[in-house]
Amino acid sequence: MHVELAESTVLESITDSSLAGVRHRYAMIDGLRIHYAEAGSGDPLILLHGWPQHWWEWRHLIGPLAQRYRVICPDVRGLGWSEGDGTGYSFERLARDVVDLMDALDIPRARLVGRDWGLATGYRACLNWPERFERFVAMAGIHPWCLDGISAPVLYRPWHIYVLAALGNSTPLYRGLTARCLRAWRHEGHFTPRETEIYLRPMRGPAARTATIAFNRNVIRREIPEFARHYRLLRLRVPTLHLNGANDPLSEAVPPSYRDYADDMTLELVPDCGHFIPEEQPAWLLDRLTAFFAPPAGPRE
Repeated sequence: MHVELAESTVLESITDSSLAGVRHRYAMIDGLRIHYAEAGSGDPLILLHGWPQHWWEWRHLIGPLAQRYRVICPDVRGLGWSEGDGTGYSFERLARDVVDLMDALDIPRARLVGRDWGLATGYRACLNWPERFERFVAMAGIHPWCLDGISAPVLYRPWHIYVLAALGNSTPLYRGLTARCLRAWRHEGHFTPRETEIYLRPMRGPAARTATIAFNRNVIRREIPEFARHYRLLRLRVPTLHLNGANDPLSEAVPPSYRDYADDMTLELVPDCGHFIPEEQPAWLLDRLTAFFAPPAGPRE
């Protein structure tokens, strides 16, 4: 089932947030109404947002990318304008949400971009269903093989994961930390009060808090132990570009151990950039995505 909405409804009357040509719809995925923004036509390109944000983090890129691609920006279950029920926050289930959305939209194969939570989801999707993804761009985080050659700071820099998993039920701590992350993780520029409110308003709802706690508890209780036991068995077949901000406090010193486990993968640093690459360096990122996703040049005649 697909329901198309007016953007004013989706953005809950927050002024000056509309984007020309963007359509807003819901699809039923795993029994939940999952919101996605869509623009353009052509080959499908799926953009997965991070925390504590939603589809709107791609606002600088949707228009230019939609000139070439059918751009689809889903909200993670429980975040933005997607429903959540407190379950389904394993990397496996979140990746399945993406594939299920592709099936609902009759998309057999797509290009994929994921930042932060979207990075984790995207890696799992590409590892599980490589035949469904043409190319993958991961942003703002570690790769699945970081335990091979890892240094201690890589583990403790994302300290918010441990705090939110343990203490996220505290309303003052949850709200204060959510707002602080938007300030502290950005290097180039800053979020205006209006932009901050667009992100924080949905984060104040119970579904977003439940999603935040469940995701971070899953990282500690399940994902880290699982990857520690099995990462050597994981082989990435999808051509992948991994981008981290050169000034991102969460992703410094990520080791190059992926080289032993990926067929075609490159890790690059985005200059003058923190954790929010699509908003800090949108022009740089657009150029890099355009080049990476372009079809290979044919042989000269």
